[in-house]
Amino acid sequence: MAKRGENIHKRKDGRWEGRYIKSRTPDGKACWGYIYGQSYAAVKQALLYKKAEVGFYRLSSSGLTFFELAENWLHSVKPGIKESTYAYYHYTLHKYLLPMLGDFSVESLNEELMERALEAIITATGTKHQPLGHSSAKECLSMLRRICKYAVHLHLMRPVEIRVALPQEKPQTTKPLTPAEQNQLCAYILANPSPRKVGILLGIESGLRIGEICGLKWSDFDLNSGTVQINRTVIRISCGNGHTKVVIQPPKTRTSHREIPLSKHILVVLRKLHSAFPSNAWFLSGNDQKPVEPRCYRKSLKAYLRQASVHLVRPHTLRHTFATTCLQARCDIKTLSELLGHSNPSITLKRYVHSDLKLKRQEINRIFART
Repeated sequence: MAKRGENIHKRKDGRWEGRYIKSRTPDGKACWGYIYGQSYAAVKQALLYKKAEVGFYRLSSSGLTFFELAENWLHSVKPGIKESTYAYYHYTLHKYLLPMLGDFSVESLNEELMERALEAIITATGTKHQPLGHSSAKECLSMLRRICKYAVHLHLMRPVEIRVALPQEKPQTTKPLTPAEQNQLCAYILANPSPRKVGILLGIESGLRIGEICGLKWSDFDLNSGTVQINRTVIRISCGNGHTKVVIQPPKTRTSHREIPLSKHILVVLRKLHSAFPSNAWFLSGNDQKPVEPRCYRKSLKAYLRQASVHLVRPHTLRHTFATTCLQARCDIKTLSELLGHSNPSITLKRYVHSDLKLKRQEINRIFART
């Protein structure tokens, strides 16, 4: 899709046309050159080369290496991102991109060189890491494009169009807990409730992420109105040299900061438990010093599932179960998306919704019912 200012448009004959300033008259008037092609992408690529030929991009000679450029870019974005995002960027950069591209000068970078490097990173050709999956490869491509855009902004290189074939995305099949398993687990928790056990119910019946459950304080619960506020999340991040640390930060996205109504039996349990804890205490740990981190809570979850005789699942399966149960109960997709804290309903449909055979049969019978 053509963008304003690119000087690219689609002609009436179906071809794409791009124009560029190839020279100027003595009085400063632009003399235009034209390029034609069968697609927007082909014309855009040809325009980049033509503009470079005529000196459209007035580049500065910096002598920077890609390593120095990438570190400068990372430093420039740090103030606007969360600590966990910065840690992930730092890891991706130093694990994949810098070992392959770090020693190259910025002036020597071009599409062919960077595409070959990315292909080698993705396939793990001559590298110490394993071949990358779809999401890791996509992140490497996205990061390299952002670094190049940063270099263009600083007039260190001309715009480039980097394209590589990404590994096929493998469908994720997470099987939610069955209604019988949910009832069995709920009965186990309610027989002898504790905050850590109730945390499981907050996953199954409120759709909270494990980091959000770990980030809860007793003050986040309004037991009069029957709601819980999601104000923070707890996550363990890499801090380099094989070390990690636990950080407490705002929820995953802006829409993840939300208020969720609680089910009646969760409210009953919370009202019985809350008097034993100060309002500023962390919900799972029971003290005001530090929260329970996700890595430790996963161990608790495994133990509770075994004790309840429910097959072991990942913590995120609880969230999948919540989304699936809500959809089967005809919950509105927009409402469900807001409960889960997604930025738009399409994420809810793509990631968390599972239609079982029983629901499909009900819908077929409803649609094609004969009187």
